[in-house]
Amino acid sequence: MFWADALVKDLSGPQRVSTGISPSGPIHIGNMREILTGDLLYKAIAKRELEADFIYLCDDMDPLRKVYPFLSREYEKYVGYPLKNIPAPEGSGKYSDYYLDPFVRVMKEANIPARVIKTSDLYDSGMLAQACDIAINNRDKIKEILETVSGRKIEGDFYPYEPLCEKCGRINTTTVVSYSYPYAEYVCKCGYHGFADVRRAEGKMPWRVEWPAKWFALKVTVEPFGKDHGAPGGSYDTGKRIAREVFGIDPPVPLIYERIILKGKGAMHSSTGLAIAASEIMEVIPPDLLRYMIARVNPGRHIDFDPGMGILALADELEKLQDAYFGNRKGLDEDQTAMVEYSLVNRDRKPYPVDFRHLVTLVQIYRTEDEILRAVRMSATSDFVEADFRKEIEYAKRWLERYAPDSVKFRILPVDHAVEVNDNDRAILAEFMKDIDAMPWNSESIHNKVYEIAEKFKISPESVFTLFYRIFIGKDRGPRLGYFLFNLGRDFVEERIRNVISGH
Repeated sequence: MFWADALVKDLSGPQRVSTGISPSGPIHIGNMREILTGDLLYKAIAKRELEADFIYLCDDMDPLRKVYPFLSREYEKYVGYPLKNIPAPEGSGKYSDYYLDPFVRVMKEANIPARVIKTSDLYDSGMLAQACDIAINNRDKIKEILETVSGRKIEGDFYPYEPLCEKCGRINTTTVVSYSYPYAEYVCKCGYHGFADVRRAEGKMPWRVEWPAKWFALKVTVEPFGKDHGAPGGSYDTGKRIAREVFGIDPPVPLIYERIILKGKGAMHSSTGLAIAASEIMEVIPPDLLRYMIARVNPGRHIDFDPGMGILALADELEKLQDAYFGNRKGLDEDQTAMVEYSLVNRDRKPYPVDFRHLVTLVQIYRTEDEILRAVRMSATSDFVEADFRKEIEYAKRWLERYAPDSVKFRILPVDHAVEVNDNDRAILAEFMKDIDAMPWNSESIHNKVYEIAEKFKISPESVFTLFYRIFIGKDRGPRLGYFLFNLGRDFVEERIRNVISGH
């Protein structure tokens, strides 16, 4: 059984899946594993016809902890401010929205129907007021749980609440000195003495308390999270005890996922600058492919992400499964069928007439989208939605520009470009030209012709491929030859080969 279906198979009654992020920097491709894991669980619950809801929590009350590598030094003055109260790095608006908004667009493109909820709104609406009150009134119990589970001693008089200083604007420099609902009396390192209303966004609970408080207030039943939270003594271990012993609820069903590793560089982190923004990736690969990358790997295993050749390999894999899925589905097992279904942004769409790898070839042969579409229609065996396919063309162009290795890129040599060949090369090319006007001009016929020539000359097919690549793109390797020459067109291929044979 597919992993998402297996996790939810015994659930009953209404379910709410929750995921979230602290928008302290670009929300990167590594963060996509959390929200897409949540989305797959949500869709698996809905498939069982249970009442389901999916929320994405933006922790915009979290403080800016330091000046990250991607920020200018002028942000030093905002360290300790809630992210929602800091100006955006560029333009107008809030720091938190600056990083959240591009991700919300990614969610829409990737068919992730989560409701985005800002933590500041939960506090400002009073939705977390009861949880704050319960937590503060059970501060000794919470302190005992945190110390016992995490193994860390908490010094001083502990209050599970962090007021926002009304004077200096920081949320990590205050200390609660007394509490009488709804006000927490506090002092700040800046010297200010004030009162924070727990019914408003005038403070927040620390993360290890706030997390189970959200489960309580929002009635969360299922939540995926990273292995750092799930480590022994980590925030899930403290959270589940606080949930049961303080808030009187069962913790949500957990699903711990591994990280996405950027090939050759390691795990991605916004705070270190080692990351590729999710919005950037969604400009270069189709959303189906992004969803498949997450769905195909059990959450307990890490994902190696290679934005270069790895994308082509991943596309080949998905397209093979989609061809079977849209066909007779022979050879697809239960897990593969589920992977395809959970990956599709639009289940009703028809397969594209060419795969992503071939499209990468076409965008380097033809100058315009209209030329590409004309070429595709020549070989298409079924109808396709032109507007959707134009989007695929743009994905291929941007991938080539930003991530494609040099081995994939090529430029068609002019028809009269000089290239050095020997007598044996000329004989091979002449053999190809013998029947060129009579042979069917399609990728299969061209492919077969090359193998016939290799057999006749008692050489490897690869050496024939290399010859053709040298005279058409000046490289030893290139795209699939039959398909490549077919798209260059019979007339161009004939003229180019004649010029090479004659030495012109």
